[in-house]
Amino acid sequence: MPSSRKNNKNASTLSPPNPHLVNIRPDSIKGCDDMGNFYKSHSELEEVQSRNRVSWYATNKQWWMDGGYGGLTDDEAMIGDGNGHQDCEEGLAFLDRLMSSRPSGGLSNAIDAGAGVGRVTKNILLKRFGQVNLIEGDVAISKRSRSYLGRKRSDRCTFTCCRLEELREQDFVF
Repeated sequence: MPSSRKNNKNASTLSPPNPHLVNIRPDSIKGCDDMGNFYKSHSELEEVQSRNRVSWYATNKQWWMDGGYGGLTDDEAMIGDGNGHQDCEEGLAFLDRLMSSRPSGGLSNAIDAGAGVGRVTKNILLKRFGQVNLIEGDVAISKRSRSYLGRKRSDRCTFTCCRLEELREQDFVF
């Protein structure tokens, strides 16, 4: 996710929002989650998330403390199969489409939230941004990312060990 500018004096020079997204109303969003539960509206999903927040975060934290899913290789750590190369190509193409709507010279920093070992940083973000802040909640995986990225790439990164729900503004450092 590209970071926002700290100095908002030039906000008027930013490109307008994507017109296809402007007309989306939260009450028109509906669908299923990864467990097959159907939600009639975004509000219904938010209500369920709010009600279950504490237990869901506790369950997720325990899963990672117990070792979580790591895949057979670092490249498989997120998607769990051998198609990581294709996934990264598609991610890079998506980023290029997204960035083509921004003014030239727009952003030089990115945040990889939930970075894991840094597969997205290595194969996508560092190809388009000068610096990346990897945010990862698991200390062991965060340390592993430095090795996975290698010294040259790691020199262009900052590493923040923090669970996403615990982030504060000062954690976004470049």
